Amino acid sequence: MVDKSEEDKHNHKIHDEAGESIVTKDNAHSEKVKVAAFSIVASSSLAILKVVIGLSTNSLGILSESFHSGLDTIAALMTLYAIGMAIRPPDLSYTYGYAKIESISSLAEIILLFGVAGWIFYEGIERILFKTVHPEITVYSFIILFISIAVDFGRSRSLYRTARKYGSQALEADALHFKTDIFSSAIVIVGLLLVLLLKIPNADAFAAIAVAGMIIYTSLGLGRRTLDVLLDKAPKGVNQQIVETVSGLEGVNKAHNLRVRKVGSETFVDMHIEVPRTYTHDRAHRVATAVEEKVRKTLPNSDVLVHVDATESSSETIMDRIRLLAAEIEGIRNVHSIYLSHISSLSDEEITYGKEEHTSPAESEKRNLSHIQKITKLPSKSPPLHLYLDVQMEYGLDLNTAHKVIDNFEKRLKSEIPLIEKITTHIETESGERTAIGTEKDIDQSYLEKIRMIALSFNLVVDCSDIGIVDNNGELHITFTVKIKPDPEKNIISIEDAHKIATNIQNQIVKETGASRVIVHTEPA
Repeated sequence: MVDKSEEDKHNHKIHDEAGESIVTKDNAHSEKVKVAAFSIVASSSLAILKVVIGLSTNSLGILSESFHSGLDTIAALMTLYAIGMAIRPPDLSYTYGYAKIESISSLAEIILLFGVAGWIFYEGIERILFKTVHPEITVYSFIILFISIAVDFGRSRSLYRTARKYGSQALEADALHFKTDIFSSAIVIVGLLLVLLLKIPNADAFAAIAVAGMIIYTSLGLGRRTLDVLLDKAPKGVNQQIVETVSGLEGVNKAHNLRVRKVGSETFVDMHIEVPRTYTHDRAHRVATAVEEKVRKTLPNSDVLVHVDATESSSETIMDRIRLLAAEIEGIRNVHSIYLSHISSLSDEEITYGKEEHTSPAESEKRNLSHIQKITKLPSKSPPLHLYLDVQMEYGLDLNTAHKVIDNFEKRLKSEIPLIEKITTHIETESGERTAIGTEKDIDQSYLEKIRMIALSFNLVVDCSDIGIVDNNGELHITFTVKIKPDPEKNIISIEDAHKIATNIQNQIVKETGASRVIVHTEPA
């Protein structure tokens, strides 16, 4: 049983959210049922009239037309049933929905058409070669055929318009049938005129064979398109269109494993995208969402599923790789204060890592690892590196356990980054999971002024404000904000310079006040 809310959700707008065509599935279903019902009434009425006149005049051409109309009635009934099934929402058994019922109905109609065409062809050959039949030509023979052409023209246009509007293959099959009926009726009229005017008795049979050929030709074209849908053939050019659409989007390195299938009027798109593995899960998810929205704008009424592959990128630095490896090791919460140095002194022309001896964290961040992805690509005399870093371990680990974790981490680093030969690790712990809540104390004015003067005594510091004193389980914590002006020579203040100033202020205040912790927030002046 389908949940009512699920059914309501399924009755969504058929076309894109941009507002080009706003039609609900209920409206689409209603319109398709109307044109299918009209087709049934018209086909059955024409079939009965053609049978009566065909038998009374002994005209194979008209009889073939009556069978064709009778088949159209059966096909229209099948179409009506398929439309009713296709509107059902997806469920646990049919997760893509029931829209392909229309394609199956279309294929069944085509098989029936081939059967009728075969009978007409057989009867026509028999009349031409083995028996002589003189059809009786009356005015009713022409009247019913002209009526048939007029009716077929009207419903063919109506069916085609609805089929294109809602992507209904079953209605398209009906429309194609009636379009061929127009031509086949015209051929039968020509055959009857040849019998009447030129006294060629077999002209009617030749016209019937031409009708059979027309049926087979048009059915083959529709059959190919129907099989394409049933076999999940991607619409022509859509793969390239999607790749071009997502190429250039921020964060997307490459799109691949693209799969597209049509189910009724809806297009289902499954694809993989490659994003830098340095991205957070949230950022990678936002990139995937942007890709989905872009594809939906390109392919209205589409269902898009994007799988994210985290891959190495050309912009990935050695610092990125170290942090990524640390994130994979259980027990390690963070790494920081990363430095590198050459173990031997070779020319910087062969490998570019910092200065002659040490590389600061800020400089190291800029070093690109794209040229050392494989050790075999390095120059034979590339100097190995010595890595220095602080590793923050999980709270509560004993030293033996922490040491084993670090050993594993260092082995991974040397394996993944062969250029690193030596590693010096400083182990520290993170704060406890339960954070103590301190109490803000009233600030003594003289004490406040002392802190302010210490801060303002440092070069480039022009203001000190928002001073706070917190008692945290007997420990004294001091917080405040300083404003720093740019260096007159550089006309700018770097983060690194601001950090140095803040650290110096912290150390001086701890020395003069005995505070357990000092937090300095820096702002540009």
